[in-house]
Amino acid sequence: MRKYELLFIVRPTLSDQETAALTEQMKGYLANVGATVTNVQNLGRRQLAYEINHVREGTYVLLHFEGNGAEVAELDRRLRVSDAVLRHLIIRIDEELRRAERMKRRRQRKATRRAQVAASRQAREQKPGARGKGGEEAKS
Repeated sequence: MRKYELLFIVRPTLSDQETAALTEQMKGYLANVGATVTNVQNLGRRQLAYEINHVREGTYVLLHFEGNGAEVAELDRRLRVSDAVLRHLIIRIDEELRRAERMKRRRQRKATRRAQVAASRQAREQKPGARGKGGEEAKS
């Protein structure tokens, strides 16, 4: 299953209950078509970067879901015709998550290598009779 992220901006004239009802409606549609909603966050009312239809602020809602891709076109259509939604964006995030996991593993490997090098360097410096810079023996 593919992972998607839906962000939509709701008109500020809608109450919190109406915004929650709209979110539940979207979750219900996704459940009906076989998608699984994994996370829903109401990010609250924020000022828009630019005015949309003479509106300067909106309520942002972020929704993560997993599906096969067929439901995205219908979800997009439903959001486009809804008067309550100012803007929306649906993106596929599974590729980005894989890329982030690879970067995380790479950072962990580098950190492990650095720790091993530092430990071996420290062990060499602590050996009696080890030579320091300039070929002199280390003093105890």
